[in-house]
Amino acid sequence: MQVNLNKLTRMTEEQEPLTLVKLRERAGLTQRELAQALGVTITTVSAWENQRHEPRLTFAQTKLLTQILRCSLDELVDATGGRLPNGEN
Repeated sequence: MQVNLNKLTRMTEEQEPLTLVKLRERAGLTQRELAQALGVTITTVSAWENQRHEPRLTFAQTKLLTQILRCSLDELVDATGGRLPNGEN
């Protein structure tokens, strides 16, 4: 019996909740690189990733974040707990 590991990996990834950490790592970025690209501190990125603070970004910054992370707005919303990064629902 052959098992398609790619399909199994995709299934496992789909079952795990999407997080900012996963989006950042998928984009191949460190916290420092993401912070520099957005013009925020590493402490800020860490706080977002550890859910100590929600990202409070302008729409322009939100668009930039989706471009940096190479993700859709839907993925970003999912990764931030269903809230838009500017704090609105």
